[in-house]
Amino acid sequence: MTPAEPAQLAVAAADLVPADCLEDGEIVLLAVKPSRWLVLLASWPVLLAAAVVAVAAGVVEALWSLAIDERVVVMFCSAVACTRVTAGCFQWLGRLYVLTNRRVMRFSGVFHQEAWHCPLRVLDEVRLSATFRERLVGIGSLWLPRRDDRRGGGSWMYLAEPDEALRAVTEARRRAG
Repeated sequence: MTPAEPAQLAVAAADLVPADCLEDGEIVLLAVKPSRWLVLLASWPVLLAAAVVAVAAGVVEALWSLAIDERVVVMFCSAVACTRVTAGCFQWLGRLYVLTNRRVMRFSGVFHQEAWHCPLRVLDEVRLSATFRERLVGIGSLWLPRRDDRRGGGSWMYLAEPDEALRAVTEARRRAG
């Protein structure tokens, strides 16, 4: 891993990684946010349901002339869809994946921050996967299972450059022993 590779993926690590989360001598090798596709991929079921309800209201109104104000239903469905997309934006905003010379970490949450971390030396084989939806938009996820499996593992979901992230984690894991 050359110093240029993490720079291609990394966001301003010094600005994003909470300093109190790093141990003495720990160096941030990579800090990435998920792809912006996270917003739509996490929101699509609600968006689809809102569209179906809005179309169904129009069909019901046209076929049976019921006292349904189609505009109110469409506005309600639009509000639900906008609310879900806004929540997806907050999910994206609050998520950060960090690789240091000792650990992998995942931070999530805007109002209540949750942190997951795992020492590199107890990581089992790191796996790259992509669902059909992820492959359609060219993103992927890393699965980070623990060898001891006491607390399970973690994941880095919806990565824009999953192959490069996999290389960085694999190399750091190899160096950590």
